[in-house]
Amino acid sequence: MRDMRINLVVARIFLGFCCAAALVFPKPAAATTITPLFVEGNPSCVSLGYDFGYKVDPPNAGTYDIDGLNTVTVTRSGNLFDWSSTLGIDAVIAKGGPNSNVYIYDPPAEATSDTDLHAPINPNNNQPFGLSHIEFCFDYEVAVRKDAHTSFTRTYRWRIEKSVSPESWHLFRGDSGTSAYTVAVERIGVTDSAWAVAGTITIFNPAPGTATIQSVTDQITPAIAASVDCGVSFPYALDSGETLECEYQATLPDGTNRTNTATATTTGPVGGGSGSAAVEFGAPTTEVNGHITVNDSNGGSWQFGDTGSVGYMRTFTCDGDEGVHPNTATIVETGQSDGASVSVECHALEVSKDAHTALTRTWDWNIKKSADQTELLLAPGEQFLVHYEVELTTSSADDDWRVHGTITITNGHPTRAAVIVSVSDLVGGATADVDCGVDLPTAIAPGGVLSCTYSADLPSGATRTNTATARLRNFSYAPDGTATVSGSTNFSGRATVDFSTATISQVDECVDVEDDPHGELGEVCADAAPGTFEYSRYVGPFTAPDECGDQQVRNVASFIAGDTGARGESEWTINVKVACPQGCTLTPGYWKTHSRKGPAPYDDTWALLGPAQENTIFFLSGKTWYQAFHTAPAGNAYYILAHAYMAASLNVLNGASMPPEVLQAWNEATTLFNKWTPAQIAALKGSQQPRKRFLELAGLLDMYNNGLIGPGHCSE
Repeated sequence: MRDMRINLVVARIFLGFCCAAALVFPKPAAATTITPLFVEGNPSCVSLGYDFGYKVDPPNAGTYDIDGLNTVTVTRSGNLFDWSSTLGIDAVIAKGGPNSNVYIYDPPAEATSDTDLHAPINPNNNQPFGLSHIEFCFDYEVAVRKDAHTSFTRTYRWRIEKSVSPESWHLFRGDSGTSAYTVAVERIGVTDSAWAVAGTITIFNPAPGTATIQSVTDQITPAIAASVDCGVSFPYALDSGETLECEYQATLPDGTNRTNTATATTTGPVGGGSGSAAVEFGAPTTEVNGHITVNDSNGGSWQFGDTGSVGYMRTFTCDGDEGVHPNTATIVETGQSDGASVSVECHALEVSKDAHTALTRTWDWNIKKSADQTELLLAPGEQFLVHYEVELTTSSADDDWRVHGTITITNGHPTRAAVIVSVSDLVGGATADVDCGVDLPTAIAPGGVLSCTYSADLPSGATRTNTATARLRNFSYAPDGTATVSGSTNFSGRATVDFSTATISQVDECVDVEDDPHGELGEVCADAAPGTFEYSRYVGPFTAPDECGDQQVRNVASFIAGDTGARGESEWTINVKVACPQGCTLTPGYWKTHSRKGPAPYDDTWALLGPAQENTIFFLSGKTWYQAFHTAPAGNAYYILAHAYMAASLNVLNGASMPPEVLQAWNEATTLFNKWTPAQIAALKGSQQPRKRFLELAGLLDMYNNGLIGPGHCSE
């Protein structure tokens, strides 16, 4: 009915536009919640097809009684106005100037307020015409409101798990182990059911007359009908301003969010209406198994309201606890249960040993060296053949009756190390020395072996009983494997000591003999003593001038015993006199400053170079000897060698003897200077040849010039 009226209004407005097609109307200047429709002339609510209209004329601000039950309030701001109403309004007519603006509130959203409404726009100033009157268009419908209260049941699902750690104990005698039991429950999910919605439908009659209600229905999307109880019979007459409340409820298939719409159907002048509410599910209204009780076969009991766990301890020993120990935890409400078991096994060490007797024979050695010469007089370069002899003699003594052997300790435990605190050994009434090769206490790995050697000095070869004892450290073990010391246990093994098969140990039976400077001579053993070595060796040659004068040639023969490392030596010295001429050398710095150009006094050795003396050209350098001496090398190997070479040459001219190796270096340098220029050598880097060789020769010639080799350095 109401939709038909709206269509009629729009059609009439459209016809008005057709008839005035030649006219141009400016756009509205003010902003409202909707856009007004322009209508020519002075329309009324009835002429636009609405049932009722209330005119405010003049359009002053104020609150106006529409029908004795409902009011409308108008506020003004210039040519703009706002309104609010206790009744749903279908349209508002704003009359000003020759025409009207119609504000239509599309169904089903009747409006109860709006802002910034105005009359049509005056084309002369582009502002709204002044208001002549306002008319509010409406019809009467019941107002339907409702609420929605959801409910559902949540059943919690649980899982129970019982565990123990460790699950097994492999203990040594005297050990104890504590296992930690854990009872864990987990809320693994929920099962929701019994979804429902219920609430109140409130129907209000805003009309001044009676509304006749034919029925009240309630539907939940997509198409679920709820049961409705209004407590009255239909049709029902709802008086003006009165309210009817109805209760509804419905069962739903799941917890999906939905829309719940209540509809009141009427006959007569007061129309029906509908109202909606959201159907949304939050927390469950009923919970099943939200809290549980767990009973344990050990006598414990615990309550849980969520995922969680509890734990307790039990200690096991080898005293009556060997075997399997089961345990079960049960959820009382669901009957679910889980169990855990601990097994206990006990283990011991095995100690075994052997016994070996022994006798020690120790050899004592002497060495003597001799030669057929004691004094020699040699010329430089002369050699003399000398004959040497080395003799070794020995003697022995027997002692050290003793017993020795091995103590074997085997850990038969499959998983745990055995901690050995001490290992002792008794031979008759004597205590043997025991060496396990490790510091005690020590641990033997599971299934592993600790081997210890023992020995004892004995006064005679009498037969005795030998007893070995290993002391095992006991522990109390926590669930995480942490061990606390808790005493110790002894394990023993025995063997017989019998000297009828004693082993004789030879000590220093053989020695290695060598000679300095001759080298290694060989080995001599007791069964071949005395042993003699003979050899011949040249004395000399001695070179001049480095080895002129008195010299000593020292030869030392020595031995080292193969077992104890005992040593001995014998020396033979030959005194040699070498006679040769003397000479001495001067440094490059001396020769550099003692030419005719000074600054030091002139040394006439320079004249032996030739007529040009210090101005003699130095090979391929393009410089004189004087200029070359005064050229800083700056890293150029050519001038480093040139300075050493020139000084060595002047030293020889001055009467210093030159050893063969120096002479060889000097000759090689001469060859290089006849081949290479300073620029060529300067272009080389690092160890490139011949740069490297230039530096090596310079080093040897510098040693000669500084008196480190050759006849020695002159006092300057």
